[in-house]
Amino acid sequence: MVRAIGSRCARSRQSRPVVRIGRIRLCRSRRPGCLDGSYRRRRPGARRPQACSCTSRGARSERRRRRGDARRVRVHRRPDGRRGGDRRRDGIPQSEASRGDLRRRRDGGANLQSARPAPYPPHLALRGRARPFRGASTRARTHARACSRAACSGRRHRAVNVDRCLGSLDEAIAAAKALGLDASAAVVTRETTRARLGFPSSAYVLALAGGTGVGKSTLLNAIAGENVSLASARRPTTSEAVAWVPSSRGRELAGLLQWLGISEVREHAGGALADVAVIDLPDFDSIARAHRDRVDALLPRVDAVLWIVDPEKYKDHVMHGAYLREFAPRIRRQIVVLNRSDLLTPEDTRRVADDMRDQLRKDGAAAVDVVATRAREGAAGIRELREWLESGVEAKRVVASRIAAEAREAVRDLAAGAGVLEGTAAPLIAPARRERALSSVAAGALALIDVAGLERQAVAATRFAARRRGAGPLGRLTSAIYRLSGRARTSADPVDFLRRWQLRGSLAPAVEPLRDLVTSELPSVPAPLRGALAALSAPALLDHRLTETIDRSLGAETANFQVPTSALWSVISIAQYAVTALLVFSLLWFASLFVIHDAPVGAIPVPYLGPVPTPVVLLAASLLGGYILAKLLGLHAGWLGRRWAKRVSARISREVRQAIADNLLVPLEQFEASRAALHNAVRAADDGCS
Repeated sequence: MVRAIGSRCARSRQSRPVVRIGRIRLCRSRRPGCLDGSYRRRRPGARRPQACSCTSRGARSERRRRRGDARRVRVHRRPDGRRGGDRRRDGIPQSEASRGDLRRRRDGGANLQSARPAPYPPHLALRGRARPFRGASTRARTHARACSRAACSGRRHRAVNVDRCLGSLDEAIAAAKALGLDASAAVVTRETTRARLGFPSSAYVLALAGGTGVGKSTLLNAIAGENVSLASARRPTTSEAVAWVPSSRGRELAGLLQWLGISEVREHAGGALADVAVIDLPDFDSIARAHRDRVDALLPRVDAVLWIVDPEKYKDHVMHGAYLREFAPRIRRQIVVLNRSDLLTPEDTRRVADDMRDQLRKDGAAAVDVVATRAREGAAGIRELREWLESGVEAKRVVASRIAAEAREAVRDLAAGAGVLEGTAAPLIAPARRERALSSVAAGALALIDVAGLERQAVAATRFAARRRGAGPLGRLTSAIYRLSGRARTSADPVDFLRRWQLRGSLAPAVEPLRDLVTSELPSVPAPLRGALAALSAPALLDHRLTETIDRSLGAETANFQVPTSALWSVISIAQYAVTALLVFSLLWFASLFVIHDAPVGAIPVPYLGPVPTPVVLLAASLLGGYILAKLLGLHAGWLGRRWAKRVSARISREVRQAIADNLLVPLEQFEASRAALHNAVRAADDGCS
């Protein structure tokens, strides 16, 4: 820890590079023991210097008041390795001392604005005899040690969240299946990656992949320093994969090698390659089909790859077209080895390596580096490749990055098939066009439902209810006749009228705008999605879905139908009964005049109202009153029925339109939601698996 400079003059046991701190007045004594320009470090055995003569009580109190400015400054170490410090032992954590002009100030007042920045790191600013700060020598050696391009290229592996990557893959597979895409390759990838996670180990699997005669076995023998794999002029030489594993990892790698299907295993002592299990693969361009199948089965399961080429076949179509372009984005730790470079001059080797890098950029594998080797010369010819192999990459991180890259590319492949790999998952159909098509469909459906006929039925039902309730005895009689004849059910039953909507025509004209809308977008949709999208626009499917939507909405509405009534009808009914009674009385009176006009008893003269007999007046008045009451009842029932009919028709139209908007395009909305989910899975995979 760094200690502060106290109020007294620094003693000789402090180290030589002492810093002057602003606003602190140190003594100006010219004695060797004081902190001025002539101060010297006390040698072992020398007498302790005398205290400064300027340490008066006032000066000490002044320095005590300003002592806080001197804290947080650390002095350097002594030549004997012990910490330099003052005599107070205050124990406050402090940072390093400054350098430059601030260190060379003579009056103790630091001018921070004029101080120059350090031209070199702190560990180089110390005197040669002082011990460097906090492992600075180690860092210096680390920075000074230059690494080759191949070794540095494979040294860094960003930490990835494997669970998050596999979760993104699961979401992408589910979305792809909903879109009708072929997700079998992604499912195989998911199963392979999860199976690889079941073999935790402190070593990763490195495959040597290449064509016929490029020297894979020779290169493995050069790496091992012994004959591990058979190298021969006979082609193909390697028929089965050979594993070269460290003996210290043999037991923990046994299950992994069994999963890979490798039975031929060679062990070595380990050393710098104790965390690598090297596999010599058969030729991927072999004339033996079984060899190619073996390579195709093993490459998706290994963790890292050495792509081995030679000057004669470094642009081989099989190598680039079938393997590098497919596997380079899926593997984090990989390198291209230009073997047999001893056949070329150094200048030609550089030209071929540069040409290979250009080809890798065209293949989308610009991050893959190229290293030249001469495997026939043994260890001397693979020095740069050896640095790459021994670059200190953690095996678990290599495995995790391989799984993450595999999952990411599987998600990207599914997204490319759905057309949502780049940009945003914009809707396939513009919202304005969808609204116009749905409006056309709703208009066609409402025309088939016959909203105008529904209003007539509602008015008739209201009048029928008014007749039964307010028309008196004659109204009840006519209502019974209407009901028994079936006329009321056909002309005054809005519920039954809505239930029989399908008998009035076909829905094919109604769904035609929606079908045209979907089919018009098929040319702009990626080819893998066209089949699923075309299935959504099948006439039978649209007709069936529209029928279900209308039935559901009408059924919910008809369950709440209730013909309106009015208290006025009861009053009219009472008046109708009174009028009917008067009519009956007048008829009986009038009839009695013709029956008993020759009776042998005395007669009572018939009263007259003016020139008209009273029975005739009563008969006419009852008939006129009944007509007026009936007309009043009909007018009121019609007015009430028309109001109810308008509400019913508006509600039916609104519910049908809403149901069509909500339910008819549900498959298309699910289709769009799956595309959006796949797009989100790509973004999550790019963020968490890169």
